[in-house]
Parts: sequence; C-alpha cells; structure tokens
Amino acid sequence: MDFENFNLKDNSFQKYIENGDIREIKRYLNLSYVYSLGRVFDREVSKIEELGFNKKIVVSSRDCEIKTGWFKFDPIEGLEKKSYSIFIFNQNKNMILAWNSFTIDLYFIESKLYCPFNFTTAISDVALIENSFLIYAFENGNYITIYFLENFLSKKKHKVRNLLGHTAKICCFRTVDNDHFLSGSYDSTIKLWKISSLECIRTFVGHTEYISCLNLLRDSKMFVSGSNDTTIKIWDLESGLCLKTLICHQNYIKDIQETKNGEIVSLDRDGILIFWIPKTGHRLVSLLGTTNVDVSCFRILDSGELVIGLENGMVQVWSNKQYVCNNDSNLSKKKECNIL
Repeated sequence: MDFENFNLKDNSFQKYIENGDIREIKRYLNLSYVYSLGRVFDREVSKIEELGFNKKIVVSSRDCEIKTGWFKFDPIEGLEKKSYSIFIFNQNKNMILAWNSFTIDLYFIESKLYCPFNFTTAISDVALIENSFLIYAFENGNYITIYFLENFLSKKKHKVRNLLGHTAKICCFRTVDNDHFLSGSYDSTIKLWKISSLECIRTFVGHTEYISCLNLLRDSKMFVSGSNDTTIKIWDLESGLCLKTLICHQNYIKDIQETKNGEIVSLDRDGILIFWIPKTGHRLVSLLGTTNVDVSCFRILDSGELVIGLENGMVQVWSNKQYVCNNDSNLSKKKECNIL
C-alpha cells in the first residue's frame, strides 16, 4: 500500500508530520507490517467480520460460501454449499444472518439450527435487533419491514409491521439499541426509528444524494454517515445536528468504521481508505490498494489491526505484530509467513 501524509494541525500528530516520519504514523495505527492471508475467493471480498475468541475472521463474497479462518480459510460448518453476498452477526457472535438478493437465512453456530426465508422481491439491506427483531427493506420499496424474530423462525409471514416515512428506496440500516435503529435512503435523509412505538422520532437532513452507509461511534450519542455525494457527516443522535462534514473522497462512501484510538476510517468506491481525526476533520493518512487492485472492504479488529479485502479475492492484514507460521499454516515463532 502507498501512504500519503497531510499537513495536520492536530498536536498529537504534528511532530510526525514535521519529521516526515510515516513509520511513526504506521506504528501508531498498528500498521507496521502487512501480510497476505491468501486468496479466499475468485471475486471481490464483500464483508469481513471478527470472531475474536479464536483469532479468526469471517469473510464473504458475492454468491459464494461464507468462510472463516486466519491464513487458512474454510466454509463455515453447516453453511457449506450455500451462496450468499453478505452477512451480519448478533452481539454474541453465535448467530449469523446471511442473505443474497432473494433469501435471508438465520444460522445458529452452536446448535447448527438453520432457518431459510425466501422472497420474490430483491432485498436492499437487513438489520438485526438482538434476540428480538429482524429488519429489512426491498429494492423496489420505500418502506421498512419489522419482523419479530420468533415469527421469522416460525415463518409467520403475515405477522409483520411496516414503517413508512422515506420517500425513496432504503439503502442501509444501523441498529442503535434494542429499541432504536437508523435508516438511510435514496431520498438523501437518515431517519431514527423507535420500534416499540413504530414511529420515526428524528430525521437527519444534510446530504445531497443517497445515503450509502451508516455506523455508530463509540460515543453512542454520535453516528457517522457516508453518501453518494462523496462526503462523510458526523451527527448528534439526540439533537439531529450535523457536527462536522469530512470532505476528501472522489466517489461514494462504501463503509465507515472507528479505530481503538478514535480515528474514523472510510472506504470509497475507488478503493481508497482514509484515516480521519474526527475532532478536527483532518485527514491523517490515505491507503491505496496494492498492485493496482482496489480495496473492496475492510475491518478494524478489536486488537487495532486492519484487515482488508481486495477486488481479486485476496485478504490482507496490517499489524504491529510479526506473524510467523509453520508449514501447517499454524502460528509459531520461527518462520515468517506471507509478508508482502
């Protein structure tokens, strides 16, 4: 990856910029070393999640099996020969909600319970309220459907609730807590919904084109949004005010996450990752894909490491750790493994 540094005014990084020491920035961001975890798919990686308890990640690609591993990846037991485009975990990470255009499947990892649900209309996005509700929207609709999870498991299709408020297709969801979630739409607005009362309690207006991604910050009173207008906005969840607008990307924003140190990391359709200092709105560093291959998705792990998926199906990890492995692809302390 190529690093590009910017002239920052933030005191915590000013000494690094003045000295031109990109290595110090890399060390601060846990990006001193880069390793290839292998080519997991023959097409772009669509999603990366962390399991955490066994130093493994879970990855997906369009119309492929969901796989898990670290240097070596295998299909998840119980979901072999099933094709999905994307997935999410519940909070305990013992349940996977996976979907493609016309199917939503719920899979319990420990019990191997598998619950498929098929639709005749294409799905735009899905969200899960822990142990309570399934939320989804269709590509051709401007309404949101809320399903009691127990009714979903028993396939009671008539027991749903629909939320109306957006004037165009819903693009993305983000859960806030057990009674609230956010939705972004092609109408350029973001709405905060209260499930118990089935109402929109706040609308966030400021983007000029459709909302492409949403995420909560560690301070749960704030969230971030990305849009096809190429900007990122930081919002106050309670007041509805836009606190800051981040401008640098040249294409729509695919994903936004937050590091352990509080930086915001954004990925655009051109495959460019940008690290931001949210308090000042300054760019810290930009990362570009290796060997002319664009970044398709990323995940900031709890350890602070950065895992990226590429459009050619490769998965890489940026870390401060020196990973080594033996011939069985298990971690050891003697032989360096797949360093780029």
